[in-house]
Amino acid sequence: MMWCAKVLFFISFFAVAVVCQTDPLSQSGRFRAGWRSVTVTRANSTTFTARLYYPATVAGQNGSYDSLGAPYPAITFGHGFFQAVSSYQSTLEHLATHGYFVIASDSEGGLLPNHQNFADDIKRCLTYIEQENANPASMFFGQVATSKFGASGHSMGGGSSILATSQDSRIKALANLAAAETNPSATAAMPAINVPVSLISASSDTIVPVASNGQLMYNGGVSARILPVIQGGWHCGFEDANGFGCDSGTITRDQQLGETRRLLTSFFNLYLKSDETTAKKVWGSELDNSLVLSQRNSGIEVSPAAQTVTAPVGGQTTFTLTVTNRGPAASGFSVFVEQRRWIVITNPQQTAALAPGQSAIITFRVRRLYKNPTILNRQLISIRSNNDNLTRSYADVDLR
Repeated sequence: MMWCAKVLFFISFFAVAVVCQTDPLSQSGRFRAGWRSVTVTRANSTTFTARLYYPATVAGQNGSYDSLGAPYPAITFGHGFFQAVSSYQSTLEHLATHGYFVIASDSEGGLLPNHQNFADDIKRCLTYIEQENANPASMFFGQVATSKFGASGHSMGGGSSILATSQDSRIKALANLAAAETNPSATAAMPAINVPVSLISASSDTIVPVASNGQLMYNGGVSARILPVIQGGWHCGFEDANGFGCDSGTITRDQQLGETRRLLTSFFNLYLKSDETTAKKVWGSELDNSLVLSQRNSGIEVSPAAQTVTAPVGGQTTFTLTVTNRGPAASGFSVFVEQRRWIVITNPQQTAALAPGQSAIITFRVRRLYKNPTILNRQLISIRSNNDNLTRSYADVDLR
């Protein structure tokens, strides 16, 4: 994500100087990325190979492991139809640099893949990670946050990651890329998923169009879910290079991969690392930008989402918000005033448990101390689900 701020305005002979910054989550993290080929054993004793990416002190194949930030969460990844895992090398390495194990199965790479078998292998990769974590002879002994597993994948692998997540309670978050319909149906599996989902898609994708894939999957979901669509992105733009039969888009590959990495990293940081500093990047105003437009349903409806309140200087002003549970399960909600310029009293600060469809009214009392421009009097309110203490919705209140 690119944003620019003018630091010098044109005055006389001075030119306009513009400083551009890139969202840090689209850039490499503090670790280097190592990877190695591993052999995974299925329950029936057959085997398949996978690539395991990990934080390293020396980058590249068999690079030295870096345990400084362990234990690390782990993500299992599924490749696209007839695509090698190496096609996603830069993005999988990116996640490793941000402190993740990523394991990507090489199986089902032929012309007649079995989608359920692939989903089973995607799940089995997590079992491999668990076994390595429990093996005193492994370099990854005690290094894995085994309660923090995620799933991802591209195209066929994205659809298979949906199947895997619907079948495996170890997976706590799912974020995939241009997920394709599978057999059995990934779309039909969406109602069985009760963890947060991000269905990252591309608007110019002609191989797995959003309307007939990601949109239908999003519509069928019941848990907290997001459909971020990269504008001008294309199907093969999620890979490091085009192969035979690829489509094209109107943005560069670097732009698409940058947005992809930002969306993946912020989502997994929130749900696998409990990093609440990324909540606005996942559910708030920092999710969308000039290249990303999203649909989202956190399961938390806040009404009104924006309002203007007359607040005379020196007087006490009251306003309200209505919180409705739109999720599939009962939940209480916590209320936060995130941009607090005045003393704001909130009642209640936590709601009672609300059944699906049930609402609660939150009352806010604020005393405005002096007159500022409207932008300085905006109060950002967030409502957080007590079921996971991570998922949020937001509302803006302007005091005038």
